[in-house]
Parts: sequence; C-alpha cells; structure tokens
Amino acid sequence: MREDRFGSWEEYIAAIEADTEIAALGITDYLSVKNYAYARELKDAGRLQNVALIFPNIEFRITPATRHGKGINLHLLVSPDDPDHVTQIEEALGQLSFEYTTEKKFYCTEASLIALGRALTDKQTDATAALKEGVNQFKVEFRQFRDWYRSQPWLSRNALIALDAGQQDGAAGLQHDDGFRAVREELYSFADVIFSPRPKDRLFWLGKSHGPDALKRLGGPKPCLHGCDAHSMDRLLKPDEGRHCWIKADPTFEGLRQVIFEPEERVWIGESPPDLHDRSRTLQSVTVLNSKGWFEEVELPLNPGLVSIIGKKGMGKSALNELIAFAGRDWTDEPGSFISRARASLRGTKVVLNWCDGSTSITEITAKGTSEGTKQVRYLSQKFVERLCAHPTGDSDLVREIEAIVFNHLPPSETLNASNFADLRDKRTATTRKEKARLISEIKKLHREIDEGFKKQLSLPNRLARRQDLNQAIAALLKQMPSLESPAEEEAAQRLGQEQKALSEAVALQANFKDKLLQIELVQQKIKTFQTEMNRFSFDLLEDLRSIGVPDADLDSFVPCFPGDVTTPITQRFQHFNRRIAELEGDESEPAPGTIRFRWQRVTEMRDRVMADQAKQKRYVEINQSISDIHQEIHRMDAEIESIKGPELTKLNTMRDRRRAVYVEYFEALKLEQKALAELYRPLQQQFAGHEEEKKVQFHIQWHVDIDAWIERGMNLFDQRKARPYSSIEQMKEAAQTHLLSGWLGSTADSIKSGLDNFLEPFPQQGEAIQSILRSNYSVADFFDWIYSVDHISLAYGLSYQGTALENLSPGTKGIVLLMLYLAMDSKDNRPLLIDQPDENLDNDSIYSLLANYFRRAKERRQILLITHNPNLVVNTDAEQIVVAECVKDDRGTPRFTYLSGAIEDTRSEGARETACLILEGGGTAFMRRERRYALKRADIWSDLRNHAAPKESDSA
Repeated sequence: MREDRFGSWEEYIAAIEADTEIAALGITDYLSVKNYAYARELKDAGRLQNVALIFPNIEFRITPATRHGKGINLHLLVSPDDPDHVTQIEEALGQLSFEYTTEKKFYCTEASLIALGRALTDKQTDATAALKEGVNQFKVEFRQFRDWYRSQPWLSRNALIALDAGQQDGAAGLQHDDGFRAVREELYSFADVIFSPRPKDRLFWLGKSHGPDALKRLGGPKPCLHGCDAHSMDRLLKPDEGRHCWIKADPTFEGLRQVIFEPEERVWIGESPPDLHDRSRTLQSVTVLNSKGWFEEVELPLNPGLVSIIGKKGMGKSALNELIAFAGRDWTDEPGSFISRARASLRGTKVVLNWCDGSTSITEITAKGTSEGTKQVRYLSQKFVERLCAHPTGDSDLVREIEAIVFNHLPPSETLNASNFADLRDKRTATTRKEKARLISEIKKLHREIDEGFKKQLSLPNRLARRQDLNQAIAALLKQMPSLESPAEEEAAQRLGQEQKALSEAVALQANFKDKLLQIELVQQKIKTFQTEMNRFSFDLLEDLRSIGVPDADLDSFVPCFPGDVTTPITQRFQHFNRRIAELEGDESEPAPGTIRFRWQRVTEMRDRVMADQAKQKRYVEINQSISDIHQEIHRMDAEIESIKGPELTKLNTMRDRRRAVYVEYFEALKLEQKALAELYRPLQQQFAGHEEEKKVQFHIQWHVDIDAWIERGMNLFDQRKARPYSSIEQMKEAAQTHLLSGWLGSTADSIKSGLDNFLEPFPQQGEAIQSILRSNYSVADFFDWIYSVDHISLAYGLSYQGTALENLSPGTKGIVLLMLYLAMDSKDNRPLLIDQPDENLDNDSIYSLLANYFRRAKERRQILLITHNPNLVVNTDAEQIVVAECVKDDRGTPRFTYLSGAIEDTRSEGARETACLILEGGGTAFMRRERRYALKRADIWSDLRNHAAPKESDSA
C-alpha cells in the first residue's frame, strides 16, 4: 500500500527513472497488489524502461507478536511472468481469512479489510481510514498463514517467502525461550529468503559463523536480501549505510529465484558488487571474423563465472574453445583437433578476444604454427587430459603437471627463485643429496681400507709361519758352518758375529728412518690435498656468504685453516731423519766409529782373520752373511707382526665401527630428504585439509625397497659350488625381510644395527673365511659393498586418492584428481580456464558429489569455459551461462557454426534451460537434484523437468 509520503505517482516514477543502476523493483503493498498493478500499467505504457523487472512484494504481519508487541513481517515475492498473475494473486488473497469474532470472518480483500476497519470503529465512515485500520488489524496466526499458502497451488509455485529477521518486527523479536522456540524454527524453515542487511545475519544464514549444523533445523542455508525499505521520497532507492542488494542473475523472477540455489555466490549486500575476477584476465566476449561462412560473425558475450558449452557431437563445442585457446596462445597442434583438421579452410580467419578491462586482442589463423607470446588462457584439451590420465605411459607427465600446479600455488618466498618444481626440489634436497653421496663414498672408501686391513690380518699366519721358517733356516745354516780350528779363530768369529749384528741393527735403523721419510711424503701430500679442498670449500663458501650479504670484513672468520704452522714441524722431522740417515751411513773417506760404513769395513777386515783356509773362510763368510740377512728379515717381520696384532687390528675395528655409524647416518640423511620433500607438498596438504572429500587426496612419501634386486645382486657374489649361510634366494630373502627390512624402511638406528648383526651372524666373521665362499673374481670389499649398499632403497613420493597411489588409479579417477588440483589449488592462475569434456571417463556420482563443488568455488576467482555432455556439470555447478553450439552444413558439406547463449535461469521456450534438458541426457533429472539439494519441494516442477520440458510460462519455476 503506497503511502502519501511518497508524493504523487509522477514524482515517485520520475525518481525511479532517474536512477540508471536499478535492474529490478519490488513494489511493496500491505495485503494487496493494488499499487503494483498501477505501476505495472505505467510500465506497460512506456514508463520505467530502465527497470527490467517489476514484481509484487506483498507484506503480511502475522502472530505471535514480537517482544516489542509487533506482528512479524512476512513477505510474498511473486513472479509476474504469468500474464494473469494479478488476478491469480487476488483470488488467492481472497482465501486468507481473519476472525475478529467467533461469528465474523474477514478476508484479505480491499472490501473485506474496509469492513474489518469499520467493525473495529463504529464511527469510521472514511473508506481509506477504515482500510488502513483493517490492514493494521489483519494479523493471522503463523500456522494458519502457512496452511493457507500451501493450499494455493498457483501461489506456491510462483512465489518466494521472505521473512524479516529484525528485532522489532522480525522473527528475531520472538522471545528466545522454549515457549516460542518451535514457532521460531518453523518460521525460519518456512521462509525461502531472509530480509536482513546485517553482515552477521548473512554469515549465520550461510553457515559460516555458527557452522552448517546450526541451520539443519532451520531449513538449511538461505540468502539474505535487502531493499531500500523507503517510507519517504528522500529515502527512496537509498538504503541505510549504502547497503544495496546486488544479485548476479538475469533480471527476471527466475533469476531472482537462483539466489535460493546459490545464497552466497549470487547475492551481495554492499555499496558496490564484489569484483573478484581480474578484469584484464577475464573475457568479455569473443568474435570470429573472415571465416568464409564457417562461423556466424556475431559477438558472443561471456560471463565472468562458469560458462557451460553444450551441444551434440560435431556441433562446434571444441571449435569454440580451440579458437579462444589459439587466440589466447595456449593451443597445441594436436592430431585430430578442430583447427588441425580445418586449418586450410580457416586460413585468414581472425579471432577477436575482448577483455573486461577494455583491451582487445586479434589473432589470425595462419597456414601453420601456433600463436606466440604470453599465454592469456589455460586450455585443458580433451587430448591433453587423455594423454595425462588414460595413456599407460603418461604417469610421469601427469606427475609433472601436478607438480607444476603445486609449484604455482607456492608463495614467491617459498619458491627459492626456482623456475619449476624440479628445480625447487633439487634446491630443497641439495644438502641431503650431497650428504647421501658423501656417506656412500665414505662407506666405499672404508670398504677398501677394511679390505686392506683384512688382508693384513689374513697375512698374519703366513708371517708367523715365515718367521718360524727363518729361524729354522738359521739353524740349518749354523749346522753348515765350517768348524773353527783354534781359539784365535773362535775369538775372531765371535767378534765378527758381534760386528755383523751391530751392522744389521744399524742398517735396520737406517731403513726405519728412510721409511719415516716416505711417511713424511704421504703426510705432506695429505696436507696439500686437504688444503686444496679447503681452498675450494672456502671459495664456494665465501660466494654463498656474499650472496646472503655477509660483509667482506667478516669473511676471514669463515676461512678454514690450520691454526698454526704445519710446515716447520714436518720439515724439522724430515731434516732430522735425513740427518740420522747420513750419520748412520758415515763419511765415505773417513767413516766414524759406529757408522754403517765403519762397521762394514770392520766386518770386511774380520772376515779375513776368521780362518786361514781360504775355502773354509769363504764358506764361513757366505753362511754368516746369509744368517745376518735372515736376522734383518726376522727383525722386519717381528715389527710387522707386532703392528698387525696391535695398531692395525685396532684400526680395522675402528673402521668397521665407523662404517656401521656411516651406514646409519645415511638413513638419517634420507629422513631429512623425506622431510624436505614433504615440505614441498605442504600447500597441497593444507589445501585439502578442510573437507572430507578433499582429505581423500593425500601426499604420500614412502621408503621403497627393491629387496629382490638386492638379493639377486648378493647371490651373484657367492660360489654356488660351495656351502654358504643362505643356500637359496628364498631363504636369504626371508632373512632380509626378518632382520633388515624394518631398518631399510626408516626404523631406529638400533634396529638397523641389530638387524645387520642378526643377518650377518651365519656368515664367517673373518676376511679369509668370507673370501672362501665368494667367486674368484670378487673380493671381501665387494661382499661388504653389497651388504652396506643403499641403491635399492629410495623415496617413492607422489599423490594418492582414497589410499591408492596416483599411478594405480583408473583414468577417470586420475582425471578427478587432476581437475581437483586445477580448480582448488591453482589459485595464482586467474586466467580463463578452458576445459574440454572432462566428464568422458567420469561417472555422474563423482561429478555430482565432488567436482561440482570445486567448479563452484573456482569460478568465484577465475572464468571457466567448460565443454561437457554431463548435465551435472552444467546444473549442479550452478553455471552462470549456457552456450549451446549448433551446426548446419550446406550442400557441399561446409559447416556453419552458431552459438545460442543464455543463463541457467532462462526458462523461456527454446531458452538455454529447456535446450539443456533436451540436449543433455538426464538434464531434467539434474535440475531436479539441484532443486532437492536446496530442499525446494515443488513436486509439479519436478514433474515438468522429468518430462524434459521447460516449465510452462504460467508455471514459471
């Protein structure tokens, strides 16, 4: 009921016509459509042309009363699509009654309301005043109102129920105690939309502030709408705090109804609508020119949200996406693609892309090649998805594509200036990979040293036997010694033996000093090598330090060096041994007593005095010299035996312990690498941690052990003709699984060590015994190279879905995972996403239960052009636009492609919605499921959809 506070109708209409941003106007009347009907007549007469939709907003006040003593405001927003809608509304209102006394009923008509006003005030003669009083008193009880509404088939089909949520005259004004809880919950459940501009109310009704469970008893999520609610001309079209109501839909009543299906995405209350898309990366339209009649030369507008491209086979769906991809520089020349097949005929065709920021790009199709430059769109062709998901050898490509998505999701600070995921992985794991390589190298080096140590220990029995043989040789030589004939000869022989012994000791001492010189050379070479390594390390380290900004003045502290003089002490020892060698040797012309030269002269002189008989003397000297030489060898042998039993054995045991420790360190390094790899996939884990379905996508990293390859390599070492600890591959494999596998799979250090001990227990513990069971061309070092090898242990990482590794999934499930990643994770990429028939290998349940949610979320930030045959991807993704591809061929077979465009709410005959139901098998069922998803129980609508027919104009859904 329009009050006089708005002035004349002309003032009211002129004020509305002056506002160019109004798309829809609800004319509010109390219990009536009288003012709406008049406004409608004015529009039909040519006024209000700036307003696309005018519809009646009938306001009721029902009981129980709020705590402020006011009736609760309930509104019926009624569709004006039925030409006879005013009559239908008035007939329905005439069925709603109010009992003033037990004997008198008044109905919701103007005459009856006037009668009610007069019945309340006997002296009331003015019809306008009586009507006002009647309207004010006509407050029916909520359950009566609900029963009346449900009893009106036409009204139930063509109206939305809006409930005021305010404290004064809204549902929130009911007493919050148990006495009104049921009524309050019934009211909320009854309503389709909530009238409230308050952000807190919006968050609640979207299930964001108290969670979706809080809405279960209230009829589920609901949209919040708001009008200017003006009661005077100065407030007309000026809602408080600039809270305008923006609805993303066709300016039709069916477009208004879409807010029920998408209460968050379709409605916004604020001074201006949200603009979440990058205008420079959102297509406004596409036009194909100079196509020689193949394409209709009309501009095809594109919605910034989700555009579903449908049509029968061969109608030009893929053609449209390919042309956009070609112009957007992300088309690949794939065999069988539309452009590849039609290129000769399309040469010279121009594709015009108009972007929402006002820019335009024009690309011409040439005889060959692809358009070059920065990719403006992302195109997932059907061939591309098939190659990644269906081809048996495509898993590596699929993994790389997934890694690229994960990489693009990382913030710039986390990419470490890497250009791709592989580079980032190498950077993140560089330290651990170098450490692993160093440890492997050290293990192999230790094996060589341990092998040498084993060989020395193996030589000990031979050396002991050799020493015994030498003693026996001396005894044998002594028996052959010529007899001495006189005391003088015996005295000379004794002195000769003493001199020869002294000579041998001097020679042995000199040999020891010469050996020290060789050791000094080795030490000097080690120092030189280490200094070279330090210099190389310093060079790399200083470069790294400079790169992170360490001042040059502080760099000296990082240069490794020996803390003192390492040359002088070694030089002094070198000089000392050289001096001692020279002193022992003696002067050539006048050797000093005690020198080798002096003692050699004495031995030579004494030989001549031992015996007078020249023959016996010669024999005596020869035997004596042999005994002297044997004594020297025994002296050397004793030193070697002592070293092998003492220092060499200690060194061998130390190296064996070190090898075990290094082996364990390798697994610790592998754990660090595992941690680094897990960190790379952390964004993916975080992205998919919020929803139950998304939790099925997991990053997995496992220790993969190729135990068969390890066993096979080991068995090849052994001489199959000889007995060995594990006589068969099966027996060795069982032992390895029992003792070694847990350590190989990343168990504790103690588990690794005890596992090795248990596995090696049946083997000989000494090198000689080990060598005895090996083939002749393998050494003990080869044996331990195998035992301590790690090349059969690796980190297997990637994605799994529902616990199954990606490579083991079916092509359809791989496609689900790939699309989930593109839609959910590729948040940095806000270019238009062109997808060609992702539903080829997917079942409807997968699309409905999982992918539809991802499409709905992704379209909020990027434009999606989706080619599909599946109605669930059209309907349940709440596509903002449907493009229907059609093709007609002339007598020569030349095609002509045309594209019909409309919104999903377009219920006109031959509109987008009806066409979708006719083209897409199961399209009507998909619309029905969509209605059920939002608990819109409209049985007659479902019946129409099941018949694949658009709702009749008089039954607009």
